[in-house]
Amino acid sequence: MAPTVTLLDLVTAVAENARSEAEIIATVVYMVNRGRVHLCGTFRGARFDTNALAAA
Repeated sequence: MAPTVTLLDLVTAVAENARSEAEIIATVVYMVNRGRVHLCGTFRGARFDTNALAAA
């Protein structure tokens, strides 16, 4: 079963081992969109639209 975490906790945990901001973003998006983690709090059930991220 995938752990349930806040987005802040997830970003903080990933940032401890990431080498760049791009790696943090890519890892968080992957983990959330693939169901490796479930978000709680304000972002409960959220998914990231990778098409919108690519356009930014």
